[in-house]
Amino acid sequence: MALAVLSFLASMFINIQPAEPYVPNRPTSVAQPAGLDDGSDEKKNLLERLEFQKKHQNFQASYLDLIQKIGSADTTKINTRKDRDLFKSYNRARADFSDTLKKVEEYEKDFRLKCFAKMRSLILAVLFYDRKTGARMTKFDADELVKIGAFQEAPACPRGGRYSIIYKDGRRLFNCSIHGTLKN
Repeated sequence: MALAVLSFLASMFINIQPAEPYVPNRPTSVAQPAGLDDGSDEKKNLLERLEFQKKHQNFQASYLDLIQKIGSADTTKINTRKDRDLFKSYNRARADFSDTLKKVEEYEKDFRLKCFAKMRSLILAVLFYDRKTGARMTKFDADELVKIGAFQEAPACPRGGRYSIIYKDGRRLFNCSIHGTLKN
């Protein structure tokens, strides 16, 4: 019975493939007012990425260690109390990695919300442009919006995405190359 449970748990963990790590390759710092940019956001971002990589490597190492332990275990003499400890380090590393993935997801959700808020303001600016010029803006041009006074400076996605206007069912929609299309 204990052998069956152990083999079931081993087969369950062997078939699990670790999730692909999120490795941000774009700058994630949000623009700050002039004079306040001391590089602390960039340092914090670098430390967060290194911490994420460290937890991911720890998760992978504990997974491989678990597989080695299961492969080298003597299945003729199973001690359930001893074998229960086999999964402790893996479960701890897996929980740490899962927590880190949740934090990254929340971090990205915040950037997406900021991007969508900027796109909502762009909708108003484009409508203002349409009324002021008497022509519909068919291709997004941030410089034109600045020129007519809708913005003081061209809006930008907090993650570095590019904004564009797309057409769907005869409607103009805003799209970010990173965060997608704004619904409604």
